[in-house]
Amino acid sequence: MIGSGRKKSLTLRRIFLSAAWLVMAGTALYYLWIYRELVVDDSRFASEIGEAAAKHGLDSRLVRAVVYEESRFRPGAIGKAGEIGLMQIIPSRAATDWAKAHNEPCPEAGVMFSPRINLEIGCWYLSDGLRRFRDYKAATELALARYNAGLTRANKWKPKEKDGNVIDNITIASTKKYVKNIMKRYRRYCREDAVKKSGE
Repeated sequence: MIGSGRKKSLTLRRIFLSAAWLVMAGTALYYLWIYRELVVDDSRFASEIGEAAAKHGLDSRLVRAVVYEESRFRPGAIGKAGEIGLMQIIPSRAATDWAKAHNEPCPEAGVMFSPRINLEIGCWYLSDGLRRFRDYKAATELALARYNAGLTRANKWKPKEKDGNVIDNITIASTKKYVKNIMKRYRRYCREDAVKKSGE
């Protein structure tokens, strides 16, 4: 009987310790996630972003907002579907389209971790989306929707009127959040620039 009681006590102690460990691990992961979200140096790769954006006729602040949303400025980031680098390039989509447009071989996956090459492909792809939807007032939102969910879906989300709203048409919740997050950050960067200029 005493042995049985000790076994039960040890079992309960192990369960308690395991539960406590899981809680501590979960808490640590939560705070690590908070830290990663809040402590992001979004001034990284400013010159590379500026060069790639200018080359493809993009606002560098929009590119910064995309990079923030895609990778939090981590050039070694890898997505769940195999997306690579700062702008989370998908080799079979954006990189392949870029290679065809430039009549060049598709860069190997390892090469796409290079910030300059990654930004080159990502900015080209984003610029191509803006060109496709240039007749729409919400061309930026449509280009971002295409960047995240593909051209077929973006075409389905085009508003009936050229000056119509796009956000309400997006049927994939994650894409809607993606577009809204980037547009919010993009506007924030624009406001911050305006404040800086007014103070000069």
